[in-house]
This record gives sequence, structure tokens and C-alpha cells, in this order.
Amino acid sequence: MQKKAVVVQDISCFGKCSTSVALPILAHKNIETAILPTALFSAHTAFPKYTCEPLTEMMNKTISDWRELQLRFDGIFTGYMLNTQQTEIVYDYVSELKKGNALVLVDPVMGDDGKPYSLLSEESAEGLARLCSLADVITPNLTEAAMLLGKKPIIENYDSDYIRDLLFSLRALGCRIPMITGVSFNEREIGAAFLKDGKVQYAFSRKHKNVTCGTGDTFSSVLFACLLSGQTIEKALDAALKVTDKAIENSDTWYGLAFESTLEDF
Repeated sequence: MQKKAVVVQDISCFGKCSTSVALPILAHKNIETAILPTALFSAHTAFPKYTCEPLTEMMNKTISDWRELQLRFDGIFTGYMLNTQQTEIVYDYVSELKKGNALVLVDPVMGDDGKPYSLLSEESAEGLARLCSLADVITPNLTEAAMLLGKKPIIENYDSDYIRDLLFSLRALGCRIPMITGVSFNEREIGAAFLKDGKVQYAFSRKHKNVTCGTGDTFSSVLFACLLSGQTIEKALDAALKVTDKAIENSDTWYGLAFESTLEDF
């Protein structure tokens, strides 16, 4: 039977990220996807000019209609949210879906390179940390992991002990498997670390010089699609790294990954 999932993301009218990345990736794995948009952007926020329209009230109305329709989903994948009002809406809905054993992946999108993203409220980290307590898997980058824990981000000159401490602290939030993306100990490799059954594990791929928007969205979308399809966290992570690595290699613009040509790889 075809799996059904909810994607909670913003929609950018131009620039490949968030929903426009998740939908084709999940469709490739034969996952029927419903979207719960958090905001509508004219272009994603790496552009010098964009307009944002919050969709908080629409989120409430959409979930209300879904409840009345008695819709059921096998998984939910959450990403960018603007404020704690939105995280509370999603927290309540995820709590409902978990009663039906839905797979929950939370990508707590808040910042990168040691800095928070624009438009986010100061309370976003607290709301997302609460949402992480319901997750099967979370995928913060190094900046977001520190923000979830109320710590100052350290994005360079860290060691494996630092990563281990972060992972165990994230596990204490309540999630089943915490994962940290963007982990690198040298100039050649970058990847992710995760905690499973009390053991820290790593997986790496090539580190690229070009910086391309949508990298994290591609990674987490592939990871979620593979997990919902029944793969182990180890195999899902390998697939996510492989697809993201090839997509970066194939990309010639900074505003979105050319992930479409890589879908045959997972």
C-alpha cells in the first residue's frame, strides 16, 4: 500500500528549497504527500529581495479540515516554521499522528554558519526543542543543534567529544535518534553523526567548495523518504549523503540543487 506523508515546510515561488525539494523526492519513492505550508515566499531568503506571507491561520484551517475528513498519515516531515505559534500548531498535530504510529522527522530549520536565519522569532528554538521531543529522528546542523540546547554555536575547531556531548544532550530532549549534519573534521569530508542505542556513528561524503541553497532540504528529504520506505537509519543516511553529494556536483547555480538527475541513485 502506498505510504502517505505530511510535509510541513514553507513554499518558495523561486529557488529550489523546502517544499519544492521535498515533493519530487518523496514522489520518487512512491510516497503520496500532503503539504502543510507555513509561509509563502516570492523567492527564498538567500536572494536580496523577497516577500514573505505567513500562513499561520491557514495551517489551523487546513488541520481542522483534515480532522473532519479523518485523514490518516504514515509519516510527517517538518521543516521551516516562522514562530512559536506555528510550532505549537504542529506539535499538537504531530501528537495526534503519533497515536497512529506515524514516523516523525523534525528538521529544526533555524540557522547555519553560527547565525540564525532572518524572520525567525527569538522563541523559535524553544518551540522547536519541544517539537523535537516527539520525533523519531531530528536533523539539525551544528548551528541549530547548539540553538536547540541554548548554547553558543561552535562550527569549527571542534572534536568528536563535542559532537558526542551535543548528541547526548539532544537525545535528552526526547527524540529517538538525534542526528547532526554538516559535521567535518578535515578539509576533504563532510557528513553527519547520529546516536543510536547509546552509540555515536558517523558517515561522510566529499566536501565541496561551492555553496548551494537547498542542500539540507535535499539531504533531509531523502533521509525521510528512505526511512518511511522501511530502510534503516544507516542505509537512509548513506542514500541521503550520496544523493546530496551528486546533486552538489551537478549544480551550476547557488539558488538550488540540481537534485532531479540524482533521484535514480536511491
